[in-house]
Amino acid sequence: MSNKNLRIWDQVEKTDTRYTKDAKVGGQQITSLNGTAMIMKATEVFGPAGIGFGWKVLEERFDKGAEMFSGEGEKRISLGHELNHTVKIQFWFKQDGERGELEQYGCTPYLYKSKYGTTTDGEAPKKSLTDAIKKSLSMLGFSADVFLGLFDDQEYVSQLKDEQLLEQAEDKAAEEERQKQERLDYIASVIKSLREAQSANEMKKIHDVAVRKLAARRDEKAVTRIVREYEEQKTRFDEEKAA
Repeated sequence: MSNKNLRIWDQVEKTDTRYTKDAKVGGQQITSLNGTAMIMKATEVFGPAGIGFGWKVLEERFDKGAEMFSGEGEKRISLGHELNHTVKIQFWFKQDGERGELEQYGCTPYLYKSKYGTTTDGEAPKKSLTDAIKKSLSMLGFSADVFLGLFDDQEYVSQLKDEQLLEQAEDKAAEEERQKQERLDYIASVIKSLREAQSANEMKKIHDVAVRKLAARRDEKAVTRIVREYEEQKTRFDEEKAA
């Protein structure tokens, strides 16, 4: 029986991979979420923006950051300080006739040093607002799989894409058959690789990668088949070592 408190979370925790992209922020590789797609999902759950959910800007400001410099040694001069745009919002939503509220911040670099010199981002206020809305929705469980780090696991993403392809397919039977055949082809290729492995180490690596991938998809039958084949093929090298 599902937990009533997780009713919203369970509806919105999985992210539609069509609306994500890889991005680098602060030197870190992240999964970037499309703000409009999150609003669309919120509309599906709560109703139109302004009726079923919405937000109010409570505070907006520019925060001073690190000092910027140009040149080296005696020619080093100050360019001033970085500025970051910050917005604080009150996000609200309606569920079962009740109104819920929460507060969240959004931040965006506004004035900063780039390879072209000092740069300003005229879109910073809009980006900060979008950031605050996305963070507010994340507190309700929207795209929880991204925020929980599940998108760092490529097998999770691959499985999610297959689920969404099946859900969105016009011919669901054909898509289901395609995925079944893809699974069988993968298992067959792993078995072939195990049989052709030239060393025990090579075979173990093939086994470990396949089992990890299939276990992530909760495909216990396939895992059992790969493990059985591995144990059978391992005797080749055990016999060689004994000889």
